[in-house]
Amino acid sequence: MKIYFAHPCFNEEQRDFKDKFLQKLSAALSQTQYGNDISIVDPFDYATDVEGDIEVKLEMAEGIKIECIRLLEECDIIIALVDGNDTGVAFEAGYAHAVNKPIILISQENCSSANAMLIGSAKVVVNNIVEDEQVKRLAGLILFFYGTWKASQKKPENN
Repeated sequence: MKIYFAHPCFNEEQRDFKDKFLQKLSAALSQTQYGNDISIVDPFDYATDVEGDIEVKLEMAEGIKIECIRLLEECDIIIALVDGNDTGVAFEAGYAHAVNKPIILISQENCSSANAMLIGSAKVVVNNIVEDEQVKRLAGLILFFYGTWKASQKKPENN
């Protein structure tokens, strides 16, 4: 199962959070029996950093959108970090909702500050994601979705 991690990553603080969070989540998932069957896709691993150069941004915007949509379509679930009111995260979550991918909203503090449409599109909301217990809770939720996903992958038996 693939998880798409929608998040802002435009400054050092956001990059540090991303690195620490993904490390904690990967460690929590590796403690489970299905951890090796789950991978996390970070769209920033596939896109050029275009922030700060408007000409490059305008030139590459269509390609970045196409690549992110491709990654979203290949994933089975979306985790969306709603801190900072990032419009890219809102787009990714909206697209995921439109194609019926489950969305888990996370926040370093409280998801209630997110747009109501984002909150309404989420299957689950996890606040205070910086706390180890909340990361473990998130890993448990992912395992629940993994079970549902795994069941949907089974082919019906011919009688």
